[in-house]
Amino acid sequence: MTPVDIIGLGEVVVDWVAEIPHFPKPDEKIDALSENYFAGGVTANYLVAVARLGVKCGFIGAVGDDHYGEFLLEDFKKENVDQSHVIKIPSKKTPVNFIFVAKGEKTIIQSPHMKITRISPSDLDETYIINSKLLHTTLIHQDVSEKAIQIAKEHNVKISIDLEAQIAQKGWNALKNLLLSADILIPNKEGAKTITNTSTPQEAAKLLIKKGIPIVIITLGERGALVTTEQFQKEIPAFHVDPIIDTTGAGDTFNGAFSVAYWIKGWDLLQSVKYANAAAALKIKKLGARTGMPTKQELNAFFSQFE
Repeated sequence: MTPVDIIGLGEVVVDWVAEIPHFPKPDEKIDALSENYFAGGVTANYLVAVARLGVKCGFIGAVGDDHYGEFLLEDFKKENVDQSHVIKIPSKKTPVNFIFVAKGEKTIIQSPHMKITRISPSDLDETYIINSKLLHTTLIHQDVSEKAIQIAKEHNVKISIDLEAQIAQKGWNALKNLLLSADILIPNKEGAKTITNTSTPQEAAKLLIKKGIPIVIITLGERGALVTTEQFQKEIPAFHVDPIIDTTGAGDTFNGAFSVAYWIKGWDLLQSVKYANAAAALKIKKLGARTGMPTKQELNAFFSQFE
């Protein structure tokens, strides 16, 4: 078994993506502009972003025993993401999410199979985690996340957590032990506000730092990212590009590029966030969560223009 530098623990899904002229009202029928399907899933997208930047990475999770599962495994292989710890669950269906994109903005309807087609804590390979440098997770399956984070903490593997509002709704008390284990927390703005019951990202970040998380980076969409530590709080602006085709996967691209810059390259915090913003800017120029994710050469060429 070849060690990887970064492990992603979480979800892999098929994304059915329809471009539409506008979001429909109740009982309204509209014609789609296009219909496509892609490999997706927050954690899987993150790993593809990492792999395209030349870093060895692997996925821990599950697919169903169906043609969608085969499609996702083939895509991992094509993207050089290690799939040796992906389990194919007999008689379970691979999750399929429905994504609607109107003028660059997205709405996602998540598959119920995300909660059903999953691994168990006993499926985790401790050696695989121990030999990595970073464990990145969304906490989507809490029992599995708890076990993986425990293994990582005991062996000085760094921990990165991506927190979305859907998970944050469980509340601070339910998640605090996991969140306080993080070396870095990277929530989107709704996730940060939900877990802290605050009204602004700035308030949310300061409260999370006060609770004991060392670094909090909140992604702000078109505004960029908010970086908060005990020493400072600073907003790093996004790179503006035109046209904006699809924001799906922009946060995953940001997280992947940040992990490569900060944890693998050893760059300083603010430079790493700027690099991540640049990666996200390139991603949103194409349809699909992964289509626009840059290679190392593409990202370096774009980023060097602003150095």
